[in-house]
Amino acid sequence: MRGRCSSPGRNHLRPHVLSPSEVPGAVTLLEKWRKLREFRSEVQKLLENHRAAGEIGASLQAEVEIAANGEKLKFLQSLGDDLRFVLITSRATVSAAGSDAQSAIRALPSPHPKCERCWHWRADVGADPKHPGICGRCVLNLCGTGEPRQFA
Repeated sequence: MRGRCSSPGRNHLRPHVLSPSEVPGAVTLLEKWRKLREFRSEVQKLLENHRAAGEIGASLQAEVEIAANGEKLKFLQSLGDDLRFVLITSRATVSAAGSDAQSAIRALPSPHPKCERCWHWRADVGADPKHPGICGRCVLNLCGTGEPRQFA
């Protein structure tokens, strides 16, 4: 008598895991996310210093300003507004640094109120009188077409 796992027709439940070489563009994508995780680690260390100093509680309470140049500038700018989701901050901006010496990451506590729904600290919290405690992004997600997101 066969066990349940070896019965015919059960093989379809086995996952098929593809190697990166079997997926077009996977190697490039994996490298991109490796770089992003590495950069995010740098930002998280900076945020932890602010947390330890009592300037922020959670990372979403921070806004990050990044000055970079060369490939790093292009790489970070390629994510657009989605960079804040990767960094788990309420805002992330990227600008050109004049030189490598001027490259920097700066984190500041957000001056904006906190959205009751997504916990992001945003200037547009309460902008919709029908939804006074939430941000415009959440209003779009709940009552509109949803926010446009491309990468994260």
